[in-house]
Amino acid sequence: MTAFSKFYLALLRWIVIACMFGMLFLIFANVVLRYAFNTGIYLSEGLSGLMYVWMTFVGALLVLYERGHIGVEMLVRRLPVPLRKLAFAATHAVMLSVTWLLLTGSWQQMMINLHVFSPATRLPIGLMYAAGVFFAAASALFLIWQLIALVTGRLSDANLIVAAGEDEDEAVRLMADGASK
Repeated sequence: MTAFSKFYLALLRWIVIACMFGMLFLIFANVVLRYAFNTGIYLSEGLSGLMYVWMTFVGALLVLYERGHIGVEMLVRRLPVPLRKLAFAATHAVMLSVTWLLLTGSWQQMMINLHVFSPATRLPIGLMYAAGVFFAAASALFLIWQLIALVTGRLSDANLIVAAGEDEDEAVRLMADGASK
């Protein structure tokens, strides 16, 4: 992993952490102010919602980069390497097509809502859809990079599994533990 990759992933992690603590602070402070002083932070709900959307999309990017999405790879693990490479390319082609749909849809909604302002926060509603644009663009670049690595032979056989699933040995152990009880 290059220094740029490490910095980029660390930045994404800190964005998720900042959004989580920002939401926690805003909602906690709003609850305390409402119950203790009969007042509140009028920006709390709108900003928390915006942070939640960004945290979700940035977190999904992190999971994509770390191959943490849940998947059933029992079949893929049993395929010979050439078919495993074909399955890898096919899944990436499907993910790229869905990412393209997300990118175009989010872009259109962002542009439509860029001049529509939230009454509470006075921020453009297009900022919500910008999270989708960011996610789709970053994930498309990553998926294309992985396809290039596959075609050029720089992707190892161990990296052909794109999801985090249960290891078969672990599944057998869990089944044995369950049967013995």
